[in-house]
Amino acid sequence: MSEILAPALQEALATELRAAQGVAELNVRAWARRAGITHDSLYRVLRNRRPVSVVELIMLCRAIDEDPLDLISRAAQRAGQPLRGSSRAAEIIRANRARLALEAAGLSEDLDVSFLKARTGLQSTGHLLSAKEWEGFLEGRASAATTAALGVFLDVPSDYLAGLEDEAAVKVGSQLRFARSMRDVGVTQLAARSLDQLEPDEIEAVETAIREFIDEEEDHEK
Repeated sequence: MSEILAPALQEALATELRAAQGVAELNVRAWARRAGITHDSLYRVLRNRRPVSVVELIMLCRAIDEDPLDLISRAAQRAGQPLRGSSRAAEIIRANRARLALEAAGLSEDLDVSFLKARTGLQSTGHLLSAKEWEGFLEGRASAATTAALGVFLDVPSDYLAGLEDEAAVKVGSQLRFARSMRDVGVTQLAARSLDQLEPDEIEAVETAIREFIDEEEDHEK
């Protein structure tokens, strides 16, 4: 998070993460592997021995199909601290959208490599992306200028990345999730105009079917 978490909220987050782990029926190593973090780091987070970062929280939630904002909202309620409408809630929304945009673009596997690609891609625009700005983008704390520049690089509306809530944001989110699922089955090029002709619920129906197909294939491989 951008500020130090209060001990009560940090402890509540660890509790909610352990509860989510139980629902998902995953051991620490399997969850860590899915989320792309070390099992030692996850073990320490779950035991409340260190705070979880925004990026880690999103990766952990994505790995078990949990909404990170819902999870941190439950933790805030448990800790007796308001969240909805707070700056922290806005950070989670922006960080979650940044992660989705990177996944849709195939840039989420190695964030260090992605930073170099983004930095190179933005040089022609005159924006010299710093490591601090990149970290801020991933954690939902980027400036308007950085968000706009990375929006151009990722071909994602900056209003969406900035956390704006409207019908357009709903549609962009559906398109990005669809692009992510298509990339998972090997389709890396999508015509944006073809998605613009579909409503969010239509895109979601196709995306759900693709995810179910992927899950079935993974089950067969086990």
